[in-house]
Amino acid sequence: MKILFVYSTQKTIVPQKPLLGQESIYHGISLIAGILVHHGHECKLIVLDRVNKKHNSLLLKQKIENFHPEIVAFTAVFSEFEFIWKVASEVKYSFTELFLIVGGVHITLNPDEKYLSLFDAICIGEGEYPMLELLQRMERNESIDNIQNLWVKTPAGIVKNPVRPFIPNPDDLEFSYRTMWQEWILEPCTKPTVLLGRGCPFNCTYCCNHKLRKSSPGKYVRMRSPSNILLEIKELYQNMPNISEIYLEVETIAADLQWLKKLCDKLEMFGKENDFKIKFGTNLRIFPNMDVESVFDMFKRAGIVSVTIGLESGSYRIRKEILNRDYSNELLLETARIAKERHVDVALFNMVGLPTETPLEFSETLKMNQLIQPIFHATSIFFPYPGTRLAELCAEMNLLPKHIHTEDERQLAVMNLPGFSKKQIQKSFDSFHYNVYKIRKNKSLIHLFIYYSMCFLGHNFYANLKIALIRLLYRTKNKKMLSPAWFSIFQKSMKK
Repeated sequence: MKILFVYSTQKTIVPQKPLLGQESIYHGISLIAGILVHHGHECKLIVLDRVNKKHNSLLLKQKIENFHPEIVAFTAVFSEFEFIWKVASEVKYSFTELFLIVGGVHITLNPDEKYLSLFDAICIGEGEYPMLELLQRMERNESIDNIQNLWVKTPAGIVKNPVRPFIPNPDDLEFSYRTMWQEWILEPCTKPTVLLGRGCPFNCTYCCNHKLRKSSPGKYVRMRSPSNILLEIKELYQNMPNISEIYLEVETIAADLQWLKKLCDKLEMFGKENDFKIKFGTNLRIFPNMDVESVFDMFKRAGIVSVTIGLESGSYRIRKEILNRDYSNELLLETARIAKERHVDVALFNMVGLPTETPLEFSETLKMNQLIQPIFHATSIFFPYPGTRLAELCAEMNLLPKHIHTEDERQLAVMNLPGFSKKQIQKSFDSFHYNVYKIRKNKSLIHLFIYYSMCFLGHNFYANLKIALIRLLYRTKNKKMLSPAWFSIFQKSMKK
């Protein structure tokens, strides 16, 4: 059977190539597609954005008419769901015979019968085997009413089937199906991601893991075997010989040191076999009593050259009482010091505008970034995702506006806090990058430009200008208007 997956993103740099690189691939539907393709089904993908509405409608119609799928499958987080609903409505209006199904984190956390007024089925929880069973039954013209994980619309009414247990061994799954993404990627020779496992042992309040672990019975945290991970890395290297780095994605790589040692042994062997042409990055959740030195010794020999650490807030009170992340600033500084001694780059995740946060407490986040000087930072404004404990806290404190705008999600402030207004939160966010790096002796023109454009003209001006410049870059590359050397310099400046 033929299945068309629909994925959406907020903004496109180049409408024809809406995803910047291999790191933009969404593995939820890629793993489902992997198992479907393995069983002989044909999968294609369309990537849409919220801005180019006419372009989206035309593109989707052409894709369906050319591909002739029997099923169109949608996925969405909360901020994308309203857009996905509109897209699905257009599909249902123009192609009444198609079977529409939707799944993903938002559906799993917030299942609702009303979604079946549009979709023929919704999928709750892990979708690989429910989707495979759905296609197999439809192919054989059998009833689909009793497939676990699916709520199905039938002539007799809505059938709510129970969920099956979490997939016990992720090694049993096929690798992510990346082929269908390539036509949508702007820069193909970028850093692909390999998932190392599923689930997280921690319960951070801003994250959905504490709710997802309750969505199905069985063990929630499951790691792939190092041998299985290495097989995918070898396949990637064979299919993409020009890549130089792979990102190892997992909620926390150092929770099980015995497993980490086996993985690093495999990566070290792979590096020696291939002249260490491939380097690795990963994210690291620090926690009290972690053997930091041993972890980074293993990283160094395995070719892991960068780590991203979730600081989130420099305030210990905010971390412990609000985020449920109990570790000290001293441990974070020590981790950064050991990383730099081992020549491992450190990047940081930060948030501003967390419930109960004050401007003084956010200044602690700024101070930690100034002390560590991360190779890059991913800083965002807190967004209260429905289904998370922190969103519930915001509701209890009457902080939520009547309507939460999802445009520029995590880039524009949505809540006023007592003593920390929406305007102050936005200004703290807009000036953060410059303030982190202004202590450097050699202030670059790009940092000054970022600071003044964001502070005086606002986030949207800077973001849109950056998009315009990258579009220009893309055109100059295609038309060969820049020499390779100048193109490389321009490209690097746009990634800052």
